[in-house]
Amino acid sequence: MNSKDMNNFMKNAREKTGIDVEKMKQAADNGNLDDFINKNLSADASQKLKNVLTNKEAAEKLLSTPQAKELMKKLMEGK
Repeated sequence: MNSKDMNNFMKNAREKTGIDVEKMKQAADNGNLDDFINKNLSADASQKLKNVLTNKEAAEKLLSTPQAKELMKKLMEGK
C-alpha cells in the first residue's frame, strides 16, 4: 500500500467510523494507544480490539473473513 492509498484509507475510515485513524496511529507511535482506544470506543469494542491487536492468530483470522475483505475494499475505494 503506497502513501496515497494509505491516506485514502485513513480518510475513508475516519468518515465511516468517526475515528481519526491518523490520531490513532500517532497514539500508537507515542505509546498511548490504550488511552486512545478507551476514549474513542465502547468498553466492549475496546476489549475486542485489544484482543485482536495482541493476538496475531486472531488478527489474521479476522482479516481473512469475507466481511473484513469487503470492508477493506470499500475503504480503499472510498465507497
